[in-house]
Amino acid sequence: MIVASPLSGRVVPLEQVADAVFADRVMGDGAAILPSDGRVVAPVAGTVAKLFPGGHGLAIETADGVAVLVHLGIDTVELKGDGFSVAAAEGDTVAAGEPLVTMDLPRLRQLGVDLTSPVVVISGHAATCVTDGDVCAGDPLLDVETSA
Repeated sequence: MIVASPLSGRVVPLEQVADAVFADRVMGDGAAILPSDGRVVAPVAGTVAKLFPGGHGLAIETADGVAVLVHLGIDTVELKGDGFSVAAAEGDTVAAGEPLVTMDLPRLRQLGVDLTSPVVVISGHAATCVTDGDVCAGDPLLDVETSA
C-alpha cells in the first residue's frame, strides 16, 4: 500500500527529525517533509480517526486498518492552533488528496517553529520511504507492508 505525501516540500529522513519520539521511531516507521507550501492533504483514503486541537496533527485510518499520523511541525501543540486553518473534522471520511489543513508558513516561521512534519504509520505496519529530495503533495512517500 502506498501512502502519499500530505505536503509539498523536501523529504527528510525520520531519524533527522529533532524530536526523539519520531527520530527513534517510537511511534512507527515513516519520513518527514520540510514543507514549501502550507496545503496539507490526506495521504490516504480513510477516516479522520484523530484531529488534534488546533489542527497541528491528525491521524487517518484506512479501511485495511493502516493508521497514518501527520504531525505538522515540531512542538506545535504549544501554539494552540495559531498558524493552522482546519478544513476537516474527526470522523470525516476523506479521499486521498483531499485538503485537510492549511499551515500559515510565514506565521509559523515568525513564531520560530521547526516546520519539519513527520508522516508516520502508527498502526504497527512496517513502512519504507520510497522517495527523496523534493516531493509534491500526492506523490508516493511510503510503501506500507500489509498482509494480503
